[in-house]
Amino acid sequence: MAFSKAIVADSVVARLIEGQGIYSRMNRSFDGLTQQGASSVEIPALAVPVVKTAGYALTGSDRKASKADTTMKTVSLATYSVPLAEEILARYESNGRLITGYIDSAVMALQEKFDTLVLTESQTNASSKTAFAGASMAWADIVALNATMDTNKVPKSGRVICIDANIAAEFFGVDVVKNAVSYNANYLTTGTFLNFMGMTFFITGLLPTLTVSSAEKYTMVGIYGPGVAAVVSKFGDIKESWDTVNLQTVYDVVSHFGCKLLDTKFAVVKYKP
Repeated sequence: MAFSKAIVADSVVARLIEGQGIYSRMNRSFDGLTQQGASSVEIPALAVPVVKTAGYALTGSDRKASKADTTMKTVSLATYSVPLAEEILARYESNGRLITGYIDSAVMALQEKFDTLVLTESQTNASSKTAFAGASMAWADIVALNATMDTNKVPKSGRVICIDANIAAEFFGVDVVKNAVSYNANYLTTGTFLNFMGMTFFITGLLPTLTVSSAEKYTMVGIYGPGVAAVVSKFGDIKESWDTVNLQTVYDVVSHFGCKLLDTKFAVVKYKP
């Protein structure tokens, strides 16, 4: 019988997980507000003040009151966990390297989940959902998306536009985009995101389709990042326990996360007809 020996690589195959960190470009200023035992975060939303050309009555309806005219937005927090198990033989045979790789993957999977939640929340509650002007995406559609945000008085800084990977070819086929990519060294080097005209563009495989007249449509979603509360109470908290029956250490990589589109005007959707 011929001698045979297996050679085990000292590394693992890359995980097929999208990790662009779109959620981190949303409003993360509320993380510090989470308290032990809290299942949600209440965020005050200010009323829009009214400009007058002359003096105004002390108790007039257009005099905005700091308490009475302030509404509250609730960001509900939910627990997300990634269950793992390390058999004792896996530890002996890999010197613990395998479980380390799995925990790293769990953290990446949580980030992917958060990106999906942000995209779904924004697309579902967007103020405007309209089809491309033609059969395919054109520069006019990107202009129209931004014009809607301008009409909604959304600040120009902090805008993020996410495009379904299924229509990426249409996006890169737009002449203006071609030129922007040609002169964008960062995109040509990393390929992760594209910045031009004050906007950050992401090509993502995480955008859900939009149901229009019982048909599923690929979308492009414009989001005002500061207008989406992405609250991380706990991230990557590792809990472990020894399983005496199965001779394994079980792990749960746990996170506490919530997201909320603070105003429907902060998101706009364009979809492929």
